[in-house]
Amino acid sequence: MQNKHPYKEIVKKNNHTIINCKKCGYWHVYPMPTEEELNNYYETRYYENLGQNRAMTDKLNDSDGFYMMQYYDRLRHLTRLLPSDLPKTILDIGVGYGDFLRFMKKNDWETQGLELSQSACEAIKDKNSLNIKQGNINKLLGLGFNKCSVVTLNNVLEHLREPLKVIEIVRDNLLLPQGILLVIVPNDFSILQDMLMKTLLKENYQKHYYWTAHAEHLNYWSIKTMKRLLLNNGFKIKYLTGDFPMEIFPLMGEDYILYPEFGRKAHLKRIHFEECFSKVNAYGLKDKLFEAFAKIGIVRGVHIFVTRWEKNKYR
Repeated sequence: MQNKHPYKEIVKKNNHTIINCKKCGYWHVYPMPTEEELNNYYETRYYENLGQNRAMTDKLNDSDGFYMMQYYDRLRHLTRLLPSDLPKTILDIGVGYGDFLRFMKKNDWETQGLELSQSACEAIKDKNSLNIKQGNINKLLGLGFNKCSVVTLNNVLEHLREPLKVIEIVRDNLLLPQGILLVIVPNDFSILQDMLMKTLLKENYQKHYYWTAHAEHLNYWSIKTMKRLLLNNGFKIKYLTGDFPMEIFPLMGEDYILYPEFGRKAHLKRIHFEECFSKVNAYGLKDKLFEAFAKIGIVRGVHIFVTRWEKNKYR
């Protein structure tokens, strides 16, 4: 392992070995599953498994308005960052059930999307009007997508065998000059996660590195390592923000890690907190707060808005 992917640290969890790779610059599973194994999992089992998951049920119904709140914030940031002379066109890679693209289309954006899972695509009744195609992400260039002003990779890169390859394809072939790539990934091996292992979970070794429990997560980035990956591959950062730092709840005594039944309660409190900003139209204050969370590295998910360097070899 050290020859091909030399590492600084190693974690063994749920029959997986995860390394802090010196070559790649971030934590990842090693060895990686084969392309065939991965394709079979996402095409046949991933969304079927999610169907049993409360989070996916919430996303489909959005009874709490949580995802709509997230999408509105995302649209606000894109509207502010995108040059006014660029068309309102977006490509979402890994659309899931198409809810984000549907939101964007309702706000007068021209949409395109890719989804690997056949079952997920079959569940999208308006996939033709949203221009969603089902296909392998490794065949992205052959699917006939047009260049767009915005490309989004929302919780996608952590699932891929070759995340850099997809970033390069977007950079060179799918993003218009001055367009925005939005990358959203979990912020893992973070300060708060480390604090939890040293305090609340100190004696519970089975729960150490609890965020690596997802079998389908192959890669793990922090804010620092994702910034470095993008900066080293032809992008400059336009804006950095993130999700509410959910690890605050177990640190305050609402331990959803050891007691998953507390998770729903914590989630609803987080929604209530964020809704208060919109009720008084305090979006500027909310943005400053979440920017500060990201700056010190405690967001749960990192949201990085980047654009290409136009005066270099990637043009």
